[in-house]
This record gives sequence, C-alpha cells and structure tokens, in this order.
Amino acid sequence: MKITTNNNEKSEVDLNEVDPMENSYCSHRVKSKDKEVHLETSESLISRDGGKVSTSTLDCMTLLSYHEAPSYLQFNPYILSGYRGYLSTKMCFESMFWMTNETINIWSHVFGWMLFLGLTLYDLLLLNIHASFTDKFIVGMLLACFQVCMVMSSLYHIFSCRSEHTFNYFLSFDLLGIALSMLGIYMTGVYYAYWCNKTWQTFYLTTVCAFFVIAMILQLPWLQVDDNVKMLIFVMWAAYGVVPTAHWTVMMGGLENPIVSLLLPRVVMMYLIIGLAFF
Repeated sequence: MKITTNNNEKSEVDLNEVDPMENSYCSHRVKSKDKEVHLETSESLISRDGGKVSTSTLDCMTLLSYHEAPSYLQFNPYILSGYRGYLSTKMCFESMFWMTNETINIWSHVFGWMLFLGLTLYDLLLLNIHASFTDKFIVGMLLACFQVCMVMSSLYHIFSCRSEHTFNYFLSFDLLGIALSMLGIYMTGVYYAYWCNKTWQTFYLTTVCAFFVIAMILQLPWLQVDDNVKMLIFVMWAAYGVVPTAHWTVMMGGLENPIVSLLLPRVVMMYLIIGLAFF
C-alpha cells in the first residue's frame, strides 16, 4: 500500500501490521484496501520492516469527507464532511478543540456533565433540606446517573475515531450511560408517584430494574446478540415507562387532578425527548 507524504515521496507500508490501539499515528483519506492512501499526521506513522521503525511527520488536522472517512464511521450519509481520520489517544483529546462533526456532540455532553455536577453539589450539599436518607439517595442517584451518562457519551464521541475496536468499546459504555439515565428517571418517577402505594411502588421498581439487568446482560460481547435485538430491548424499556405513567394518571383521577395536569405534560415532553434521542 502506498503512502503519500508532504515531500511527495512514496513508500511501501503494510497498514495491516499497524495497530492503532498500540501505536501513535493518524491516518486520513483511507479509501479502500490495496489502493493509494493519503496519510496526514502530526505524530509518528509507524511501519515495521525487520524490526526497524520508520516515521513520517505530517499535519493531522485535515478533516475528511463522508467517502474518505473510515468505513465504520460512515453510518450517517447525511453528514457529508468534518470526519476525523484514525487518531492516537493524545490527538483524540486535542481534536476536542477542532471544528469537526463531533464538536457539538462532545461539548454538549461535557457541559451537561458540569451542569449535573453543579446540581448535585447544590441539592445535596448546599441546600439545608430536612429530608430522609432515602429521599436524598433517590435524588443523588438520579443526578449521578445523569453524570455518568454525560461522561460516557463524551468519551464515546472523543475516541470514536481511534479505531473500530475503540469505537465499539466506547459505544457499549455510551449505551450503558443511556441505560443508567433511564433507570434513574424511572426509579425517581415511580418512587414519588407511588409514594402512598408501596405495593405498586415495589412492583414497578422491580420490573424497571429487571429491564435494566436484561438490557445490560445483552450487551455482553461473548453473547453475540444482534444489535437490532439490543436496540429493541431499549425501545421496549422506554415504552414500558408509559405503563406506570398511565396507571398513576388513572389512580389520581385523570387530568381533573391539578397535580396530574401539572406533571403529565412534563412527563410526555420527557418521552418526546427520549424518542428524539433514539431517533
């Protein structure tokens, strides 16, 4: 496979021997196997030839079009540009400050984590609320789940270009973060909605946790569960939240109850946001 450098020199490098998980390099415009490839990097492009290592230093900030991006990143044909090529760990962190098609994804989650961290400190440490330990635990768990979700999603978007293995690795953590945030939402909602009915409270908390455990078990790589099945479980879990919501609405007397008329539209809006996220 040929590599073109800034000096227009060409050298033979077997990219199959270059492991992006072990070596520090950036590659761009990788079109297809056994075709000419243009690589640009600000670190070392490493090839092995009888134990010897040759390097070539180039500019790494060139972004790629959809057709030039690594194949595993070509999952949205409507995003036409702004793709990063293969980057090392250090360059992945540096790319946070580039203008790429992941910039908004990265920083919206970073700022989201900061927001929920601030809310956690304010609600649990600064406010002098005389609440039970269980109440504080439920609120703290919700905010902690949101923070984990933001951190996991940030890492996924930051390191998605490191390699396909890393992409799949952090995608699993991203799904874990989403699952934890949904778990926190359901548990707090059920806990307070069924405050006066411990039987239904216990039932719905148990079923919500059961869905979470099943969704996490299906993520185990050695089970080799189809991705569509995994997504179906998440969708079913999200849809299941309608059941305790509808049950609570009926128990409270419907929209004639001022509490229901106040909270139900907000719950519906939450589901619309979750549906948009899945879409």
